[in-house]
Amino acid sequence: MSDLEPSSHIFRHIKKSWIDGDFVDPAAFRLRQGIESGLSVNWVEYFERATPAEAVQALGEVLEKKGRRVGGESRFALLNVGEAKLAAARYVRIEIVRDEEPGDPSHSLVVGYSAYNDQVAEELAKVVMATLPAKP
Repeated sequence: MSDLEPSSHIFRHIKKSWIDGDFVDPAAFRLRQGIESGLSVNWVEYFERATPAEAVQALGEVLEKKGRRVGGESRFALLNVGEAKLAAARYVRIEIVRDEEPGDPSHSLVVGYSAYNDQVAEELAKVVMATLPAKP
C-alpha cells in the first residue's frame, strides 16, 4: 500500500441520510467498530478524467459491479488528500493509502484513527470540497 500524494483527491460515497443540503454529517467519516480497519474511499486521479465530476460515472459503475448500491440521491464527497491529512492532524496522524481490490483499482483507505475518534470524523467533514451527485 502506498500513500497518496497530498495533491491527490479522494471520493467518499455518502448515503442520503448523511447529507443535508451541502452539509455532510461527520457520521460519513466514522469507522464501523470491529468491521473496518480504515475508511473506504476512492482515488479520483486513478480515473484520469479532466475533472472529478467526470470521474463520478466511472466510479459508480465500479462500485455497482462490486455489489455496492449507489442510490440516485446519494453523493460523492470530494476531499483533497493533503487537506484531509492536515485537518486530522489536530488529533492524530492519518495516512491515505492505495488498497486495490479486485475490480476496483481506485480503492483506497484512510488509516490511522479508531472507530471511536469522532474528532477526526468531524475534521474530515469540515474539509469536504464539494459533493457530487452519484448518478450524473
